[in-house]
Amino acid sequence: MVRCVTVTVSRKFILGLISALLLPMHAHGEVFINWQGLQDPFVRDALFDSYQGKHFNAITRLQSAQKTGLIKGNPERASLVLGGLYLAYGFHQEAANIFEAFLATDQPPEVRDEAWFYLAKTQYHRGHYEKALQALYKIRGNLGISLQPERYLIEAIIYMKQDRLDDAVKVLNKVDQRTNWWAYGRYNLAIALFRLGKRQEAETVLNQVGSMSVADKEMQDLKDKANLMQGFASLESGESEKAKSYFKRLKLDGMHSNQGLLGLGRAYSANNEHEKSLVPWLELIDRNPSDSAVQDALMAVPYALGQMEAYKQSLEYYEKAMRLFQEEIKKINTAAEAVGGGKLVEGLIRAQSGESVSGLWTEKMVLNTPEGQYLWPLLTQYEFRETLFNYQRLRVSLGKLEGWSALLNTLQSLSDKRRATYETRITQLQSQILLASEKLNHHLESLAYDELERRKQRLVQYFNEARFSVAQIYDYAAKRWGQTQ
Repeated sequence: MVRCVTVTVSRKFILGLISALLLPMHAHGEVFINWQGLQDPFVRDALFDSYQGKHFNAITRLQSAQKTGLIKGNPERASLVLGGLYLAYGFHQEAANIFEAFLATDQPPEVRDEAWFYLAKTQYHRGHYEKALQALYKIRGNLGISLQPERYLIEAIIYMKQDRLDDAVKVLNKVDQRTNWWAYGRYNLAIALFRLGKRQEAETVLNQVGSMSVADKEMQDLKDKANLMQGFASLESGESEKAKSYFKRLKLDGMHSNQGLLGLGRAYSANNEHEKSLVPWLELIDRNPSDSAVQDALMAVPYALGQMEAYKQSLEYYEKAMRLFQEEIKKINTAAEAVGGGKLVEGLIRAQSGESVSGLWTEKMVLNTPEGQYLWPLLTQYEFRETLFNYQRLRVSLGKLEGWSALLNTLQSLSDKRRATYETRITQLQSQILLASEKLNHHLESLAYDELERRKQRLVQYFNEARFSVAQIYDYAAKRWGQTQ
Protein backbone atom coordinates (compact mmCIF):
# COMPACT_ATOMS: atom_id res chain seq x y z
CA MET A 1 0.00 0.00 0.00
CA VAL A 2 1.48 3.35 -1.00
CA ARG A 3 2.01 5.79 1.84
CA CYS A 4 0.65 9.22 0.97
CA VAL A 5 1.49 12.17 3.17
CA THR A 6 -1.17 14.22 4.95
CA VAL A 7 -1.30 16.61 7.88
CA THR A 8 -3.09 15.21 10.90
CA VAL A 9 -4.88 17.11 13.66
CA SER A 10 -2.11 18.62 15.74
CA ARG A 11 -2.31 18.75 19.53
CA LYS A 12 -0.20 21.89 19.29
CA PHE A 13 -2.96 23.47 17.19
CA ILE A 14 -5.57 22.52 19.80
CA LEU A 15 -3.45 23.91 22.60
CA GLY A 16 -3.02 27.07 20.55
CA LEU A 17 -6.79 27.52 20.39
CA ILE A 18 -7.25 26.86 24.09
CA SER A 19 -4.49 29.34 24.99
CA ALA A 20 -5.76 32.04 22.62
CA LEU A 21 -7.43 34.39 25.11
CA LEU A 22 -9.55 37.02 23.41
CA LEU A 23 -10.48 40.65 23.79
CA PRO A 24 -12.82 42.32 21.29
CA MET A 25 -11.02 43.66 18.20
CA HIS A 26 -11.70 47.29 19.17
CA ALA A 27 -10.06 46.69 22.55
CA HIS A 28 -6.70 46.40 20.73
CA GLY A 29 -7.03 49.19 18.20
CA GLU A 30 -9.21 51.87 19.76
CA VAL A 31 -9.47 53.79 23.00
CA PHE A 32 -12.82 55.21 23.99
CA ILE A 33 -12.10 58.56 25.61
CA ASN A 34 -14.96 60.32 27.39
CA TRP A 35 -15.77 63.42 25.33
CA GLN A 36 -17.33 65.20 28.33
CA GLY A 37 -15.35 68.32 29.13
CA LEU A 38 -13.27 68.12 25.96
CA GLN A 39 -14.25 71.44 24.46
CA ASP A 40 -10.81 72.35 23.14
CA PRO A 41 -10.90 72.16 19.32
CA PHE A 42 -7.32 70.82 19.08
CA VAL A 43 -8.16 67.90 21.36
CA ARG A 44 -11.38 67.14 19.52
CA ASP A 45 -9.62 67.33 16.14
CA ALA A 46 -6.97 64.87 17.36
CA LEU A 47 -9.66 62.44 18.53
CA PHE A 48 -11.44 62.77 15.20
CA ASP A 49 -8.21 61.87 13.36
CA SER A 50 -7.73 58.89 15.66
CA TYR A 51 -11.25 57.57 15.05
CA GLN A 52 -10.43 57.67 11.33
CA GLY A 53 -7.37 55.50 11.96
CA LYS A 54 -4.88 58.39 11.53
CA HIS A 55 -3.24 57.85 14.93
CA PHE A 56 0.14 59.25 13.90
CA ASN A 57 -1.42 62.50 12.68
CA ALA A 58 -3.54 62.72 15.83
CA ILE A 59 -0.55 62.31 18.13
CA THR A 60 1.70 64.79 16.33
CA ARG A 61 -1.05 67.44 16.08
CA LEU A 62 -1.98 67.19 19.74
CA GLN A 63 1.66 67.19 20.88
CA SER A 64 2.32 70.27 18.76
CA ALA A 65 -0.69 72.07 20.25
CA GLN A 66 0.51 71.23 23.77
CA LYS A 67 4.08 72.41 23.18
CA THR A 68 2.95 75.71 21.65
CA GLY A 69 0.50 76.41 24.47
CA LEU A 70 -2.59 76.28 22.28
CA ILE A 71 -4.51 73.89 24.59
CA LYS A 72 -7.00 75.85 26.70
CA GLY A 73 -9.09 74.75 29.64
CA ASN A 74 -7.82 71.51 31.17
CA PRO A 75 -4.34 70.65 29.82
CA GLU A 76 -4.12 67.59 32.11
CA ARG A 77 -7.25 66.16 30.48
CA ALA A 78 -5.58 66.70 27.09
CA SER A 79 -2.64 64.66 28.39
CA LEU A 80 -5.04 61.81 29.22
CA VAL A 81 -6.32 61.96 25.66
CA LEU A 82 -2.73 61.92 24.33
CA GLY A 83 -2.00 58.84 26.42
CA GLY A 84 -5.09 57.20 24.97
CA LEU A 85 -3.92 57.99 21.45
CA TYR A 86 -0.53 56.40 22.13
CA LEU A 87 -2.30 53.35 23.52
CA ALA A 88 -4.56 53.15 20.46
CA TYR A 89 -1.52 53.30 18.20
CA GLY A 90 0.20 50.55 20.18
CA PHE A 91 3.01 52.55 21.85
CA HIS A 92 2.63 51.46 25.41
CA GLN A 93 5.76 52.92 27.02
CA GLU A 94 4.81 56.46 25.96
CA ALA A 95 1.22 55.87 27.07
CA ALA A 96 2.31 54.55 30.47
CA ASN A 97 4.54 57.58 31.06
CA ILE A 98 1.67 59.94 30.32
CA PHE A 99 -0.88 58.10 32.47
CA GLU A 100 1.54 57.91 35.41
CA ALA A 101 2.24 61.65 35.16
CA PHE A 102 -1.50 62.34 34.94
CA LEU A 103 -2.19 60.30 38.09
CA ALA A 104 0.36 62.41 39.97
CA THR A 105 -1.96 65.42 39.54
CA ASP A 106 -5.11 66.28 41.51
CA GLN A 107 -8.12 64.98 39.56
CA PRO A 108 -11.76 64.07 40.37
CA PRO A 109 -12.23 60.42 41.53
CA GLU A 110 -14.06 59.32 38.36
CA VAL A 111 -11.34 60.78 36.14
CA ARG A 112 -8.63 59.11 38.23
CA ASP A 113 -10.46 55.79 37.92
CA GLU A 114 -10.49 56.18 34.16
CA ALA A 115 -6.77 56.98 34.17
CA TRP A 116 -6.01 53.94 36.37
CA PHE A 117 -7.96 51.79 33.92
CA TYR A 118 -6.00 53.06 30.92
CA LEU A 119 -2.72 52.63 32.78
CA ALA A 120 -3.74 49.05 33.59
CA LYS A 121 -4.63 48.44 29.96
CA THR A 122 -1.27 49.86 28.88
CA GLN A 123 0.66 47.67 31.31
CA TYR A 124 -1.38 44.66 30.16
CA HIS A 125 -0.41 45.21 26.52
CA ARG A 126 3.23 45.61 27.58
CA GLY A 127 3.06 42.24 29.32
CA HIS A 128 3.54 43.76 32.79
CA TYR A 129 0.68 41.81 34.30
CA GLU A 130 1.35 42.40 38.00
CA LYS A 131 1.61 46.15 37.41
CA ALA A 132 -1.63 46.01 35.43
CA LEU A 133 -3.38 44.26 38.32
CA GLN A 134 -2.08 46.81 40.81
CA ALA A 135 -3.50 49.60 38.63
CA LEU A 136 -6.87 47.82 38.37
CA TYR A 137 -6.98 47.45 42.15
CA LYS A 138 -6.65 51.26 42.43
CA ILE A 139 -10.03 51.75 40.72
CA ARG A 140 -12.55 52.69 43.42
CA GLY A 141 -15.82 53.12 41.54
CA ASN A 142 -17.73 51.52 38.69
CA LEU A 143 -16.36 52.49 35.29
CA GLY A 144 -19.76 52.25 33.62
CA ILE A 145 -21.12 50.11 30.83
CA SER A 146 -18.44 51.24 28.33
CA LEU A 147 -15.35 50.33 30.40
CA GLN A 148 -16.33 48.06 33.31
CA PRO A 149 -16.79 44.88 31.19
CA GLU A 150 -13.40 45.44 29.57
CA ARG A 151 -11.87 45.92 33.01
CA TYR A 152 -13.25 42.49 34.06
CA LEU A 153 -11.93 40.82 30.90
CA ILE A 154 -8.43 42.26 31.27
CA GLU A 155 -8.32 41.28 34.94
CA ALA A 156 -9.52 37.74 34.18
CA ILE A 157 -7.07 37.24 31.30
CA ILE A 158 -4.20 38.30 33.56
CA TYR A 159 -5.35 35.78 36.16
CA MET A 160 -5.40 33.09 33.47
CA LYS A 161 -1.90 34.01 32.33
CA GLN A 162 -0.83 33.61 35.96
CA ASP A 163 -2.67 30.26 36.23
CA ARG A 164 -5.10 31.74 38.76
CA LEU A 165 -7.93 30.02 36.96
CA ASP A 166 -10.46 30.00 39.81
CA ASP A 167 -10.05 33.76 40.24
CA ALA A 168 -10.52 34.20 36.49
CA VAL A 169 -13.76 32.21 36.53
CA LYS A 170 -15.18 34.40 39.32
CA VAL A 171 -14.38 37.62 37.45
CA LEU A 172 -15.63 36.40 34.06
CA ASN A 173 -18.99 35.56 35.57
CA LYS A 174 -19.39 39.27 36.40
CA VAL A 175 -19.32 40.42 32.75
CA ASP A 176 -22.59 42.17 31.86
CA GLN A 177 -24.76 40.12 29.48
CA ARG A 178 -26.15 43.29 27.87
CA THR A 179 -22.94 43.96 25.92
CA ASN A 180 -20.81 42.17 23.34
CA TRP A 181 -18.20 41.83 26.07
CA TRP A 182 -20.34 39.06 27.54
CA ALA A 183 -19.70 36.78 24.55
CA TYR A 184 -15.93 37.34 24.89
CA GLY A 185 -16.29 36.69 28.60
CA ARG A 186 -18.03 33.38 27.86
CA TYR A 187 -15.34 32.40 25.34
CA ASN A 188 -12.53 33.06 27.82
CA LEU A 189 -14.53 31.38 30.58
CA ALA A 190 -14.70 28.24 28.44
CA ILE A 191 -10.92 28.33 28.02
CA ALA A 192 -10.47 28.64 31.79
CA LEU A 193 -12.79 25.69 32.37
CA PHE A 194 -10.96 23.61 29.73
CA ARG A 195 -7.71 24.31 31.52
CA LEU A 196 -9.27 23.38 34.86
CA GLY A 197 -10.20 20.02 33.37
CA LYS A 198 -13.91 20.80 33.44
CA ARG A 199 -14.52 19.91 29.82
CA GLN A 200 -18.27 19.35 30.04
CA GLU A 201 -18.83 22.74 31.68
CA ALA A 202 -16.50 24.35 29.13
CA GLU A 203 -18.44 22.87 26.21
CA THR A 204 -21.74 24.08 27.68
CA VAL A 205 -20.39 27.63 27.96
CA LEU A 206 -18.72 27.52 24.55
CA ASN A 207 -21.94 26.27 22.99
CA GLN A 208 -23.64 29.45 24.25
CA VAL A 209 -21.25 31.42 22.05
CA GLY A 210 -21.29 28.97 19.16
CA SER A 211 -25.08 28.96 18.88
CA MET A 212 -25.84 32.63 19.59
CA SER A 213 -27.64 34.95 17.16
CA VAL A 214 -25.27 37.57 15.76
CA ALA A 215 -25.81 40.96 14.18
CA ASP A 216 -22.34 41.96 13.00
CA LYS A 217 -19.15 40.54 11.53
CA GLU A 218 -17.14 40.74 14.74
CA MET A 219 -19.61 38.60 16.66
CA GLN A 220 -19.90 36.19 13.72
CA ASP A 221 -16.13 35.74 13.83
CA LEU A 222 -16.29 35.01 17.55
CA LYS A 223 -19.13 32.54 17.03
CA ASP A 224 -17.14 30.77 14.30
CA LYS A 225 -14.04 30.64 16.50
CA ALA A 226 -16.06 29.02 19.29
CA ASN A 227 -17.33 26.35 16.92
CA LEU A 228 -13.86 25.88 15.49
CA MET A 229 -12.46 25.25 18.97
CA GLN A 230 -15.20 22.76 19.78
CA GLY A 231 -14.73 21.02 16.46
CA PHE A 232 -10.99 20.48 16.84
CA ALA A 233 -11.33 19.60 20.54
CA SER A 234 -13.87 16.92 19.56
CA LEU A 235 -11.54 15.63 16.83
CA GLU A 236 -8.69 15.35 19.31
CA SER A 237 -10.86 13.30 21.67
CA GLY A 238 -11.94 10.98 18.87
CA GLU A 239 -15.52 12.32 18.62
CA SER A 240 -15.54 12.87 14.88
CA GLU A 241 -19.34 12.89 14.53
CA LYS A 242 -19.61 15.60 17.14
CA ALA A 243 -16.81 17.52 15.42
CA LYS A 244 -18.73 17.52 12.12
CA SER A 245 -21.71 19.28 13.72
CA TYR A 246 -19.52 22.11 15.00
CA PHE A 247 -17.59 22.58 11.75
CA LYS A 248 -20.85 22.70 9.79
CA ARG A 249 -21.96 25.70 11.87
CA LEU A 250 -19.17 27.89 10.53
CA LYS A 251 -19.98 30.56 7.98
CA LEU A 252 -18.61 29.46 4.59
CA ASP A 253 -17.21 32.89 3.75
CA GLY A 254 -16.15 33.89 7.27
CA MET A 255 -12.69 34.60 8.64
CA HIS A 256 -12.35 31.04 9.96
CA SER A 257 -14.07 29.23 7.09
CA ASN A 258 -10.83 27.80 5.69
CA GLN A 259 -9.96 26.13 8.99
CA GLY A 260 -13.58 24.98 9.27
CA LEU A 261 -13.50 23.27 5.85
CA LEU A 262 -10.17 21.70 6.69
CA GLY A 263 -11.52 20.41 10.00
CA LEU A 264 -14.69 19.05 8.43
CA GLY A 265 -12.65 17.06 5.92
CA ARG A 266 -10.49 15.71 8.74
CA ALA A 267 -13.60 14.65 10.67
CA TYR A 268 -14.76 12.58 7.69
CA SER A 269 -11.26 11.23 7.15
CA ALA A 270 -11.05 10.13 10.78
CA ASN A 271 -14.06 7.89 10.06
CA ASN A 272 -12.42 6.62 6.87
CA GLU A 273 -15.13 8.44 4.88
CA HIS A 274 -12.54 9.60 2.38
CA GLU A 275 -14.96 10.32 -0.44
CA LYS A 276 -16.94 12.65 1.82
CA SER A 277 -13.76 14.30 3.06
CA LEU A 278 -13.04 15.38 -0.50
CA VAL A 279 -16.13 17.62 -0.63
CA PRO A 280 -14.87 20.33 1.78
CA TRP A 281 -11.24 19.84 0.79
CA LEU A 282 -11.91 20.30 -2.94
CA GLU A 283 -13.81 23.47 -2.07
CA LEU A 284 -10.85 24.64 -0.02
CA ILE A 285 -8.06 24.05 -2.55
CA ASP A 286 -9.65 26.54 -4.96
CA ARG A 287 -9.06 29.33 -2.45
CA ASN A 288 -6.00 31.51 -1.94
CA PRO A 289 -2.98 29.16 -1.74
CA SER A 290 -1.11 31.57 0.54
CA ASP A 291 -3.41 30.44 3.37
CA SER A 292 -2.00 27.63 5.53
CA ALA A 293 -5.33 25.76 5.61
CA VAL A 294 -5.46 25.76 1.81
CA GLN A 295 -1.91 24.39 1.72
CA ASP A 296 -2.92 21.63 4.15
CA ALA A 297 -5.89 20.78 1.93
CA LEU A 298 -3.67 20.61 -1.15
CA MET A 299 -1.87 17.76 0.60
CA ALA A 300 -5.01 16.22 2.07
CA VAL A 301 -6.89 15.78 -1.23
CA PRO A 302 -4.33 13.46 -2.88
CA TYR A 303 -3.96 11.64 0.44
CA ALA A 304 -7.70 10.87 0.45
CA LEU A 305 -7.57 9.76 -3.16
CA GLY A 306 -4.62 7.50 -2.32
CA GLN A 307 -6.64 5.93 0.49
CA MET A 308 -9.36 5.23 -2.10
CA GLU A 309 -6.67 3.68 -4.36
CA ALA A 310 -7.37 6.28 -7.04
CA TYR A 311 -3.66 6.63 -7.63
CA LYS A 312 -3.80 8.38 -10.99
CA GLN A 313 -5.99 11.16 -9.56
CA SER A 314 -3.86 11.26 -6.43
CA LEU A 315 -0.79 11.75 -8.60
CA GLU A 316 -2.48 14.58 -10.50
CA TYR A 317 -3.39 16.44 -7.31
CA TYR A 318 0.07 15.98 -5.79
CA GLU A 319 1.57 17.43 -8.97
CA LYS A 320 -0.96 20.29 -8.84
CA ALA A 321 0.06 20.95 -5.24
CA MET A 322 3.72 21.00 -6.22
CA ARG A 323 3.04 23.55 -8.96
CA LEU A 324 1.09 25.79 -6.59
CA PHE A 325 3.77 25.52 -3.90
CA GLN A 326 6.42 26.51 -6.45
CA GLU A 327 4.30 29.49 -7.55
CA GLU A 328 3.86 30.60 -3.95
CA ILE A 329 7.59 30.32 -3.32
CA LYS A 330 8.21 32.55 -6.37
CA LYS A 331 5.68 35.08 -5.06
CA ILE A 332 7.36 35.09 -1.67
CA ASN A 333 10.71 35.74 -3.36
CA THR A 334 9.08 38.63 -5.24
CA ALA A 335 7.68 39.92 -1.95
CA ALA A 336 11.15 39.78 -0.43
CA GLU A 337 12.47 41.90 -3.31
CA ALA A 338 9.67 44.42 -2.72
CA VAL A 339 10.52 44.59 0.98
CA GLY A 340 14.18 45.19 0.13
CA GLY A 341 13.14 47.89 -2.32
CA GLY A 342 11.32 49.79 0.42
CA LYS A 343 7.80 49.32 -0.95
CA LEU A 344 6.41 47.80 2.24
CA VAL A 345 7.64 50.53 4.58
CA GLU A 346 6.69 53.35 2.21
CA GLY A 347 3.21 51.90 1.76
CA LEU A 348 2.66 51.60 5.50
CA ILE A 349 3.84 55.16 6.12
CA ARG A 350 1.38 56.41 3.51
CA ALA A 351 -1.33 54.33 5.15
CA GLN A 352 -0.62 55.89 8.53
CA SER A 353 -0.72 59.42 7.10
CA GLY A 354 -3.88 58.55 5.17
CA GLU A 355 -2.57 60.02 1.94
CA SER A 356 -0.68 59.09 -1.20
CA VAL A 357 0.02 60.65 -4.54
CA SER A 358 -3.21 59.23 -5.95
CA GLY A 359 -5.35 59.92 -2.86
CA LEU A 360 -6.37 57.78 0.09
CA TRP A 361 -3.94 55.02 1.03
CA THR A 362 -4.98 52.49 3.65
CA GLU A 363 -3.41 49.49 5.35
CA LYS A 364 -5.87 47.33 3.42
CA MET A 365 -4.35 48.60 0.17
CA VAL A 366 -0.87 47.74 1.49
CA LEU A 367 -2.04 44.21 2.31
CA ASN A 368 -3.26 43.77 -1.26
CA THR A 369 0.24 44.31 -2.66
CA PRO A 370 2.52 41.34 -3.53
CA GLU A 371 4.50 41.81 -0.33
CA GLY A 372 1.56 42.81 1.86
CA GLN A 373 -0.55 39.68 1.47
CA TYR A 374 2.13 37.62 3.22
CA LEU A 375 2.99 40.16 5.90
CA TRP A 376 -0.33 41.08 7.49
CA PRO A 377 0.60 39.32 10.80
CA LEU A 378 3.37 41.89 11.24
CA LEU A 379 0.86 44.73 11.49
CA THR A 380 -0.47 43.27 14.75
CA GLN A 381 2.96 42.96 16.37
CA TYR A 382 3.92 45.59 18.91
CA GLU A 383 7.61 45.50 17.97
CA PHE A 384 6.92 46.13 14.28
CA ARG A 385 4.40 48.93 14.88
CA GLU A 386 6.62 50.69 17.43
CA THR A 387 9.62 50.52 15.10
CA LEU A 388 7.51 51.83 12.23
CA PHE A 389 6.24 54.71 14.38
CA ASN A 390 9.75 55.69 15.47
CA TYR A 391 10.97 55.49 11.89
CA GLN A 392 8.09 57.73 10.87
CA ARG A 393 8.97 60.31 13.50
CA LEU A 394 12.57 60.37 12.34
CA ARG A 395 11.36 60.99 8.79
CA VAL A 396 9.30 63.93 10.04
CA SER A 397 12.34 65.28 11.89
CA LEU A 398 14.43 65.07 8.72
CA GLY A 399 11.78 67.06 6.88
CA LYS A 400 11.90 69.78 9.53
CA LEU A 401 15.69 69.96 9.35
CA GLU A 402 15.53 70.33 5.58
CA GLY A 403 13.07 73.18 6.06
CA TRP A 404 15.33 74.91 8.57
CA SER A 405 18.30 74.48 6.23
CA ALA A 406 16.37 76.14 3.42
CA LEU A 407 15.26 78.91 5.78
CA LEU A 408 18.87 79.78 6.65
CA ASN A 409 19.50 80.79 3.06
CA THR A 410 16.70 83.36 3.23
CA LEU A 411 17.78 85.05 6.49
CA GLN A 412 19.94 87.98 5.36
CA SER A 413 20.41 89.28 8.92
CA LEU A 414 22.52 86.28 10.02
CA SER A 415 26.25 86.74 10.14
CA ASP A 416 28.40 84.30 8.19
CA LYS A 417 29.76 82.87 11.46
CA ARG A 418 26.31 82.16 12.96
CA ARG A 419 25.03 80.82 9.64
CA ALA A 420 27.98 78.41 9.49
CA THR A 421 27.35 77.33 13.11
CA TYR A 422 23.67 76.59 12.40
CA GLU A 423 24.51 74.77 9.20
CA THR A 424 27.03 72.58 11.04
CA ARG A 425 24.48 71.74 13.74
CA ILE A 426 21.82 70.88 11.17
CA THR A 427 24.24 68.72 9.21
CA GLN A 428 25.27 66.87 12.37
CA LEU A 429 21.63 66.26 13.34
CA GLN A 430 20.79 65.10 9.83
CA SER A 431 23.68 62.65 9.92
CA GLN A 432 22.56 61.24 13.30
CA ILE A 433 18.94 60.94 12.26
CA LEU A 434 19.82 59.32 8.94
CA LEU A 435 21.93 56.72 10.75
CA ALA A 436 19.11 55.98 13.21
CA SER A 437 16.60 55.83 10.35
CA GLU A 438 18.72 53.33 8.46
CA LYS A 439 18.93 51.11 11.54
CA LEU A 440 15.16 51.19 12.08
CA ASN A 441 14.47 50.55 8.41
CA HIS A 442 16.85 47.59 8.49
CA HIS A 443 15.03 46.22 11.53
CA LEU A 444 11.65 46.57 9.83
CA GLU A 445 12.96 44.74 6.79
CA SER A 446 14.48 42.00 8.98
CA LEU A 447 11.12 41.39 10.68
CA ALA A 448 9.47 41.16 7.27
CA TYR A 449 12.14 38.80 5.91
CA ASP A 450 11.75 36.52 8.95
CA GLU A 451 8.00 36.22 8.32
CA LEU A 452 8.54 35.52 4.62
CA GLU A 453 11.21 32.92 5.38
CA ARG A 454 8.91 31.13 7.82
CA ARG A 455 6.23 30.89 5.14
CA LYS A 456 8.74 29.83 2.51
CA GLN A 457 10.16 27.00 4.63
CA ARG A 458 6.66 25.63 5.24
CA LEU A 459 6.05 25.55 1.48
CA VAL A 460 9.41 23.91 0.82
CA GLN A 461 8.57 21.21 3.35
CA TYR A 462 5.19 20.55 1.72
CA PHE A 463 6.76 20.53 -1.75
CA ASN A 464 9.27 17.91 -0.63
CA GLU A 465 6.54 15.80 0.97
CA ALA A 466 4.44 15.98 -2.20
CA ARG A 467 7.44 15.03 -4.36
CA PHE A 468 8.14 12.06 -2.08
CA SER A 469 4.52 10.91 -2.41
CA VAL A 470 4.68 11.23 -6.20
CA ALA A 471 7.79 9.06 -6.21
CA GLN A 472 6.00 6.50 -4.04
CA ILE A 473 3.05 6.35 -6.42
CA TYR A 474 5.29 5.87 -9.46
CA ASP A 475 7.24 3.18 -7.65
CA TYR A 476 4.08 1.40 -6.50
CA ALA A 477 2.53 1.57 -10.00
CA ALA A 478 5.71 0.27 -11.63
CA LYS A 479 5.82 -2.72 -9.31
CA ARG A 480 2.12 -3.54 -9.68
CA TRP A 481 1.26 -2.67 -13.27
CA GLY A 482 4.46 -1.53 -14.89
CA GLN A 483 2.96 1.99 -15.25
CA THR A 484 0.59 4.37 -13.44
CA GLN A 485 -3.08 3.57 -13.39
